[in-house]
Amino acid sequence: MRITIETDQRRADLAVVRLEGALEVGVVDRLWQEVSARVETTARHLLFDFSGVTIITSAGIGTLIRLLVRLQSRGGSLAIFGCSGKICEVFDIVMLKGILQISGSEAAARARLDV
Repeated sequence: MRITIETDQRRADLAVVRLEGALEVGVVDRLWQEVSARVETTARHLLFDFSGVTIITSAGIGTLIRLLVRLQSRGGSLAIFGCSGKICEVFDIVMLKGILQISGSEAAARARLDV
């Protein structure tokens, strides 16, 4: 999995996390460490680009929920955009589409953040 984290040019407290590959057991610890470190220092809001995600497992979903809880405890938020039909179906099945604020486009996801 490739993880790229960028600070938003318009807001210092917003980080854009771009993922490519499978979000599964072997990589979730690295995702947690890299993203939560950013949450600890600067980011209160996270925008996830899932356009490159091919697979998500329960481990990946659990990590997203942990990040959401950490952000909410600091008054922050999380939104996801760019999911394939297959990934969106997984979020529908586990009934997290609304909780994780999943949108079709980056603009729509940005609008759902509490920023």
